[in-house]
Amino acid sequence: MKHPRLIALTAIILTSFNLRTAITALAPLVSEIQDDLGVSASFIGLLGMIPTAMFAIAAFTLPTLKRKFSTSQLLMFAMLLTAAGQILRVVGPTLFLPIGSIFALFAIGITNALMPLAVREYFPRHLAGMSTTYLVSSQMVQAISPMLAVPISQWAAHMGLTGWRVSLGTWALLGLAAAIAWIPLFSKQGARVASPTVQISLPVWKTSVGVGLGLMFGFSSFATYILMGFMPQMVGDAQFGAVLLGWWSILGLPLNILGPWLVARFQNCFPMVVIAGIVFFIGNAGLCVAPGAAPWLWATMSGLGPLAFPMALTLINIRAQTSEGAAALSSFGQGLGYTIACFGPLLTGFIVDETGSFRSISILFAIATLFVIGGGYFATRPVYVEKLLRS
Repeated sequence: MKHPRLIALTAIILTSFNLRTAITALAPLVSEIQDDLGVSASFIGLLGMIPTAMFAIAAFTLPTLKRKFSTSQLLMFAMLLTAAGQILRVVGPTLFLPIGSIFALFAIGITNALMPLAVREYFPRHLAGMSTTYLVSSQMVQAISPMLAVPISQWAAHMGLTGWRVSLGTWALLGLAAAIAWIPLFSKQGARVASPTVQISLPVWKTSVGVGLGLMFGFSSFATYILMGFMPQMVGDAQFGAVLLGWWSILGLPLNILGPWLVARFQNCFPMVVIAGIVFFIGNAGLCVAPGAAPWLWATMSGLGPLAFPMALTLINIRAQTSEGAAALSSFGQGLGYTIACFGPLLTGFIVDETGSFRSISILFAIATLFVIGGGYFATRPVYVEKLLRS
């Protein structure tokens, strides 16, 4: 095969375009979906819980799948399932919307856990650079997709179609393109770029690094999904809140460059975890307690705060000496992390219903910050998970 790494680079970038579009392209269309289907806010809340739940289940399912298929095979299947799920949720009755979302987001969860492994297998000497590449490309499409959702819907409505269905279904094309890109690398013996099969059998949950990475993933996502679901309500103005949320998403771009660079550049990057965690908490607390005082400042600090997430993704490879170790860390860390993250929006909704205010949510952000910093202390130590298991 000619130029296998160029093919792998193309496939990884196209795959990264699909990591968040199924989530962020939905939010601007919620009102239109409710009007068309006649569904309640509780139904929309259920849709909001599907991503993290599916990400957790997928991460814990990955070891079984990885014993039977190579990374490239799984990524091709996952992209096909992502495309199929996105089409399914827009072609049928109301029940098809959550069912299609479950399929698409389970596949994206598999992809989340596999991307660090694909980087390690195809670009073992460029871990930080390739991690930055796919994280930045993913963040760009995450920021763009909600901006395009309404214009696509309006165009479809002008053509006499159901706007939100066309708008959501359009993103299936990205999944199909990514699946096609993996076809040249489908054969286990094809590229010979790296070993195609990896067994995920290391009990990394017994190590401080494994648990630390899980806490970094989990409580960063715990806070992030609260903001993704409730920021417009926090500021009390849906339109202005949507603008702030878009700005907040764009700020993830420099983090996805800075996080891998810090991990590769510094042997001990824990101080950066602490600084970013404090900034994150101040911004989030400001949005909860005094959103009208300085909304742009709070949103900016909040957007620049979740540095722990891209650092954790890069640390998966840095804290492992083998592909087996990296695979085990990715599966366990993301599985535990997204299980934790499920409770963020759920607890927030419950507290706001009971108190009628977001002020108490600052306590959730404080708890999340402490756990991110605590997990970061163990995850950033210069040790390897394989050595910890042998000691």
